[in-house]
Amino acid sequence: MATLVLITGTGRSGTSTMSGTLHHLGLSVPGPHFGANESNPKGFFESRWAVRFHKRLAEAAGIDQFDARPQAMSYARRAATVELRAQLVARLQRWAADDQVVVKDPRSVWAQQLWCDAAAQVGRDIRYLSMLRHPAESIGSRSTYYVAEGSSEERRRAYEILSTVRWINSQLVSERETRGRARVFVQYTDLLEDWRPVAARLREELGLTFNTDLTPGEHHPVDDFIEPALRRHSVSWEGLSVPAPLVELAESIWAGLVVLEQRPDDAAAMAELDRCSARYAELYADATAINQDLLQQSRIAARREGAAEARTEQAGGPLVSEAGGRDLLREVGRRAARRLRPARL
Repeated sequence: MATLVLITGTGRSGTSTMSGTLHHLGLSVPGPHFGANESNPKGFFESRWAVRFHKRLAEAAGIDQFDARPQAMSYARRAATVELRAQLVARLQRWAADDQVVVKDPRSVWAQQLWCDAAAQVGRDIRYLSMLRHPAESIGSRSTYYVAEGSSEERRRAYEILSTVRWINSQLVSERETRGRARVFVQYTDLLEDWRPVAARLREELGLTFNTDLTPGEHHPVDDFIEPALRRHSVSWEGLSVPAPLVELAESIWAGLVVLEQRPDDAAAMAELDRCSARYAELYADATAINQDLLQQSRIAARREGAAEARTEQAGGPLVSEAGGRDLLREVGRRAARRLRPARL
């Protein structure tokens, strides 16, 4: 039976390296792909179509592509319309000629059940491959590449905290959504150190077929693709401004995931991750309660801005309903940018 391998994992966890490895091992990684850049010099091996699909789902759900809210998954489920499901099925049908298809995108955390349903509809068995990288490494990597040079310490700290809670929520959701499925967890460091034992495990546990028998010593294109230097951040919370309760929670989740790497259906590990999920929900609720004054201030500012715009329109200012062409685009863009401008931290 044809197979679909859905590579999951948070950003900067090695998903691109794994997708590229499977590509060089003979599996189909449908393109066109996003090109290489400084943060991913070997390329992303990430379908542009899949990324656009997951972005549409997130937009329809009203969530961020890497949302930290514990309830974000419920919003994503409600946004999975018949139309979106049909688009996914149609895309898989276009890949019907390929026996082993690989799709990689960290945003797929919100669509794992969608992919499962679509795969079943077109007669494919789905396999989940979850990449694991220690949260301190992952967050340190994100901070290096995605926080502008020269940013204030306040801004960097806010980014690192947000990245941590997004890592926490994504890992909890992804693990919970793949329970009872054919799945395997792989540490990024293991893939970099020696890809052959990792590939052998994938072949055995996921039933994959490769273009090599993985004989040690025989040169293979994967040897040129994977470089240990790709790991440019080591395990350390030092230098990261993340509050201790979040560090402790992230470490507990990491410990549970490491157990699942060896035993993907370990009941004790999954129970511990459920306890971590409940603890995270409590922390998030506490943070929301603490933040109420800022939220109230934002609501008041939005109401005042709306009232000011209404007065401007009544006084003869630009009415969006009456604007035309470029004026319409300019006015809508101006208002959207002002409303979506993030609050100063």
